[in-house]
Amino acid sequence: MPKQKVNHRNPKGSTIIELIIVIVLFIILVPASLSIFVSARKISGQAYIQHQAAMTLGETNDILRYLRNQGFDLLIDGSFYLIRNPGTGSWLVKNDLPDIDIYERFITVSNAMRHDGSNDLYLPGDSGPNHEDLDTKKIDIQILWSPDYLPLDTISQAIYITNWQKIITYAS
Repeated sequence: MPKQKVNHRNPKGSTIIELIIVIVLFIILVPASLSIFVSARKISGQAYIQHQAAMTLGETNDILRYLRNQGFDLLIDGSFYLIRNPGTGSWLVKNDLPDIDIYERFITVSNAMRHDGSNDLYLPGDSGPNHEDLDTKKIDIQILWSPDYLPLDTISQAIYITNWQKIITYAS
């Protein structure tokens, strides 16, 4: 009768080597997956903050158009912080940095420049003779914010607003 092999290994249990391999894999994979999760959460938070800043920029554009519609003379030249008047829903213009909003709206209003002859807008980098257009305002908008884990950040935009209630004629 042939001799049968005797298997001393327990088929239902694990060996110590298999257990060590599982523990080592666990020690390596758990911190790696946690760091990926933390990074993804941080990036998601930054994207949300930047999205809110872009929404604030759009809201600022709407506020400036509203002010223009109330009276073009409300858009006076200078640099200001545009803030909400607490409890009223109206807007204030201040010269110093307020502590009311998370996203600060810093605006600089100036008369737009136009090319002599063509009356096209005179943009940064243009050359040649130009003149001020008192019926068009160039408004530089900066949205500033400072999250806890980032340095001061900003997005900006330049818009031009005309006095639409005045008939503007240009020499042809």
